[in-house]
Amino acid sequence: MTPGQRGSLIGGIWLVSVGAVFLVQQAMGLPWSQAWPLFLVMAGVGTGASALVGLAGRRIGAWSVVWALVWPAIMIAAGVLLFVDLAGLADVDALDLLLRWWPAILIVIGVLILIGAVWPRGRGVEERVSIPTGGVSSGEVTLKFGAGRLDVGRGVPGTLVDGTFEGGVLRRDLGAGRVELEADVTRVFPWMGDTLHWQVGLAPDLPLALRLEGGASRSILELADLQVTSLVVKTGASDTRIVLPASVAECDVRVEAGAAQVSIEVPTGVAARIRSQMGLGSTNVDEGRFPRTADGWASPDYEGATHRAEIHIQGGVGSVRVR
Repeated sequence: MTPGQRGSLIGGIWLVSVGAVFLVQQAMGLPWSQAWPLFLVMAGVGTGASALVGLAGRRIGAWSVVWALVWPAIMIAAGVLLFVDLAGLADVDALDLLLRWWPAILIVIGVLILIGAVWPRGRGVEERVSIPTGGVSSGEVTLKFGAGRLDVGRGVPGTLVDGTFEGGVLRRDLGAGRVELEADVTRVFPWMGDTLHWQVGLAPDLPLALRLEGGASRSILELADLQVTSLVVKTGASDTRIVLPASVAECDVRVEAGAAQVSIEVPTGVAARIRSQMGLGSTNVDEGRFPRTADGWASPDYEGATHRAEIHIQGGVGSVRVR
């Protein structure tokens, strides 16, 4: 199933669910003060169906399916109980039942997590993506990656992207030489299903604009052998290591880090100018190579350097190191 088909199917399921809510409300002649729990049932049905659609065609363990349906089942059960109570269809005190049984629900969820953590599982789905450059003069690659491990480095000449994507990947072609790759995350907790580990090779013979949007992940960007002229990294609670290109005339680097640790390595022979705005975080710059200036740090020979990097850093409570 293609991403487009999957999106259409999920959209159709949600529309049918919404229509069913209004149909039941009208057919029973109920005011919304009594019928509103149907929206909770609708959310459970839509969420569960969407999860199953996302899992379709993937080689996953049984516990991934079970975990994907836990929260939808809870929403449906709570919605049905509240609807039956408010609509007067049965002598049921739904609120009392929910208040009485919520500790048991927490125990059941906890048991499922424990079982999923120790249940034997395989390596998980692994997809391979190879995208030729197609004769373009420059490329643009966007990586959207959440929790897991990401390795980016030198790929095959003539190929924009070539790599293996353990855990699955959603591909969006944005035009000639432009692609967006997003982690296909269909589980709530990584230990309940596949692991996420991407190994991405990028074209070494093509000027590239690279964008990384990351979450709670560990990312290593080995860009020394690449012609990355523009790099944007937006990351949250993560650990990110970046080795900048060694042979481009100028590389524009923009880093936005939340509660993250970011290490930026400037290759020997590359000059750099660094500007940083951190909230409660810290910026640690090797002032032996990049002496402090009025508005940041810079190599003494920055203006006349053959290879140089313009680095802009913005962050919150994390730490950034440049050396």
